[in-house]
Formats: sequence, structure tokens, C-alpha cells
Amino acid sequence: MVDVVYESGIRINDYTQWLDDAVVMGEVPDVFVMPDEKFGEYASLGVLKNLDPYLRQDDSCSESDFFPAAVQSGKYQYSQYALPYMMNPRLMFVNVSLLKEEGLKVPEESWTPEQFLALCRQLTRDLNHDGTPDQYGVVDYDWLDLAEASGLDLFSDDGHNVDLRGDQVRKVTETYRQLTEFMGSQTEREVLMEAGRVAFAPMSYAEFITYNPWPWKVKKYSGFDWICISLPQAADRTIRYAGDSLVMGMSAGTRDGELAWDLMKEFCVNQTTQTGILEHSQGMCVLQTDKSLLDAFLDDSGLSGDTVRAIMNQEGTRVRFAKYESAREQLADRMEKAAADPEDLDLQLVEIEETIRSYLRS
Repeated sequence: MVDVVYESGIRINDYTQWLDDAVVMGEVPDVFVMPDEKFGEYASLGVLKNLDPYLRQDDSCSESDFFPAAVQSGKYQYSQYALPYMMNPRLMFVNVSLLKEEGLKVPEESWTPEQFLALCRQLTRDLNHDGTPDQYGVVDYDWLDLAEASGLDLFSDDGHNVDLRGDQVRKVTETYRQLTEFMGSQTEREVLMEAGRVAFAPMSYAEFITYNPWPWKVKKYSGFDWICISLPQAADRTIRYAGDSLVMGMSAGTRDGELAWDLMKEFCVNQTTQTGILEHSQGMCVLQTDKSLLDAFLDDSGLSGDTVRAIMNQEGTRVRFAKYESAREQLADRMEKAAADPEDLDLQLVEIEETIRSYLRS
């Protein structure tokens, strides 16, 4: 019998700071959960133990047990440094009633960024003729959404470089500039969605589970029919998983590696635990669960099991390195400004690339 000590009393908002402090003080737990934004940092700092040896020798756990997007969420430099625990895929909210009013069909799951732009153009209207749109195609869709939908590889795997000089980056930015003409203000996202005056909006799986129209959930956006589908994606590009994850790692300094590994499997590989995550939390399970189980859970929810499986079966995931999250935020901010600025785009891209590269190498 082994006693597992659970660190309690830590508020969710304080958890990452508590974990950072534990790293600094050398008091990292043998097993701990971490969000997406901390994984690359901890792996690069040597905080996490390489799990490849455990996977190789354990017949009860294999990478093939997990959805591809899930297992990739715990990889760093092609090795497994964490097991996936819970996923939060990024979806697209669709106001079905608004599309019907405009005589338009709900997009197919294989829709492209070009089709998305065309629909947003058709759906944006000035209904009261005051010179300002009051019905929009989309809200809260940013440059990085479009970049990822187009399959752009922006950062090098080692985290030392960023490439913005390709024709595809320019095309994405010009397309995004057009899209902003049909986009509602991000600060008014909830107002527009509640009023049913926007057709599309990115939505996390957790938000969908919380607010979808099932009778036992919190009712929101209940004045019209809505569903969620996949985000638009370029047909000829490799698309990475869009969403967040919670992963579970083992401290590099643990003295009880085999016991820590067994505990991790109870959370990440145990079918009962993972089924409980699907049925009783706001997250998506990481195991390749029985098709009928997922379909039954999502039945009549406004999200199809096939859609979730397609997202979770995407092979790629974002690259992982220490400065990834901060570099990504800086890049997004600068590219948003570039898309809104009529100045020479090529010159702006060169300047942004040099700035981000300098930050990565500092």
C-alpha cells in the first residue's frame, strides 16, 4: 500500500504561481498537472522526466491508446515528457437561426478560410441603416486563428527562429485584413452572441459543454438555434490541433519513478477515470474511447462525435519551447496591428520577424 499525498488548498488562479515557486525551491511534487503554457517551459528547464523508457517497457500503456492530438500535447523535442490528462478543443459556434434567416446553409465540416470569409461578407449587415453594421459575420477570431487554419509553420522546432517572409504569411494577413471588415468588436462578444447578431465565433469545448442547449446545462444563447462545428481549415495544408490541454508530468528529481508512473496511469490511462472526465467535467477525455460512448454522450448536443474525433485525430500540435507562449502573444499582437495598418505590409513583416527573432534568441 502506497500513500499519495494530495496538495490541497491551492486556488485555481494561484496554481501556476504555486507550481513556479515549487520549481524555484526544488520542491516539485513527484507527479503534477500543468497547463499548456507551462509544459514547454518546464520541459526545456529539465523539470520533467523523460517518459519514453516507461512507455517502452509498459505493455499496459501505449501512445496509440490516446488520440493523436492528445499524445502530441505531451511531447517535447520528439520525446514524451508528459501524459495527456484532459483536452479542450477549439470549435466554431454557428448561429443556425441567423444563417437560415439569410437563406444560407450551415457550412460543411470541411469548409475553408475562403468560404468562411465569403460567408462573413454575406452575413454582415447594417440593419437599421445608420452607417454602422449591427449584424456581423464573426467575432473574436484573430490572426493566429487564420494562420493556424492555413497550416502555417511560424516557429522553428528549436524555438530560435520565426519565419514571416513567405507568400503564405502575406496572403493570410491580407485575408485577415478583409475579414476584419465583417468582424464585431471583441469587447462586445457576449452582447452580440446573446442578441443573436453574430453568425460565427470561436468557442472552446469547455464553453460549449457549459452553455450548450441541453436542458440540464446553464442556458445561454437560448433565443436561437446554435451548434458547434470544426474551425475552417485549408484543404491542402497540414493543420495542427487547435485548443488547449492539461498534461501530467513526473518530476525529474523523483526517487520513486515506477510508483509515480503507476499513479499517472491511474489518471491518464485508466478507462474509468477518463470516462468520468468526459461525463462529469468540462474537458474532453484523452483516450481513444469507444465510438458509441462518445456519440451517446454528445447525442442531440449540437456537436457531433465525428467532429470531435476529427479534431482529436489531428496528428500535429504546436511546437514546444520555453518562450513559446510569450513569443506567440507578441507575434499575435504585432500581426493584428499590421493587418489594421495600411502601410507597406512587406516592410512590416520584416520588422516584426526581426523583433520576434531577437526576443527568441535573447
